[in-house]
Amino acid sequence: MELELLPAIRDLLAADPASTLDNPPEPMYDEPLVGVAAAHDPWFARFKQVIGPFYWGPQEALALVAPGATARSVICWCLPIGSTARQANRQETQIPARPWAYVRTYGEELNTRLRRGMEERFRSLGFAALAPAIAPENRFGEHPGVGISSFWSERHTAFVAGLGTFGLSGGLITRRGVAHRLGSIVTDAEFPPSPRPYGDDPFAWCLRTARGECGLCIDRCPVGSIGETVAARDKGACMRHYAGTVSEYGEKAFGWKGIYGCGLCQTRVPCEDRNPVGGS
Repeated sequence: MELELLPAIRDLLAADPASTLDNPPEPMYDEPLVGVAAAHDPWFARFKQVIGPFYWGPQEALALVAPGATARSVICWCLPIGSTARQANRQETQIPARPWAYVRTYGEELNTRLRRGMEERFRSLGFAALAPAIAPENRFGEHPGVGISSFWSERHTAFVAGLGTFGLSGGLITRRGVAHRLGSIVTDAEFPPSPRPYGDDPFAWCLRTARGECGLCIDRCPVGSIGETVAARDKGACMRHYAGTVSEYGEKAFGWKGIYGCGLCQTRVPCEDRNPVGGS
């Protein structure tokens, strides 16, 4: 396979003319991480029970653009949010700081261009490729006990690819922390899957779930959407806050119309920029 994954991601980010904050004009993201999941990994089948029967497996996703192709690998990347946005968001208690909102809006647009760029790289080499998160067919489904979920989850895919495990807040804790944006593509190109240093434990790198410690993200949430246990998380309250309260406030406060997020639970916590449990 001629394509080197991490250099390809670096090159696409470096070539993008809108990869920095507006003030100061520094990169929105730190050095990316990359991982690979085998398309036939049993976890993808499990997600149909964990998330909902509507959830796409890699083969179902790739068939949207290449019905005759066999999905072999899922390429995942993590774009850690830079220190300027993280430091600004640490000071907030109700709504995101402007640099954080900027990364959520324009940094995710950059991530979408990265997804398309990676699709094009693979297709130029003769392979089928799809970034399921931005596929027009990607919608939301609802499953009892789980709530509303997308047909494709970048977080769950990154877990399978060895990039990290879930925290109490539902975010994915990587070795560069929980403050990041994630992306992925499915392809019929074959790469060796990345090892999962945490095995099959989906919560191994969260201090609360692994050791019964911490829980600072509970207090950081302005609407109480994070409970004392993973099962007590209120996804609806989180969505109503960032899609309602923050959205109504954002355009006037930040100066642009976009998706501003919140991210308070991802900053001023031990897992902000590292794996707090230690190890890989």
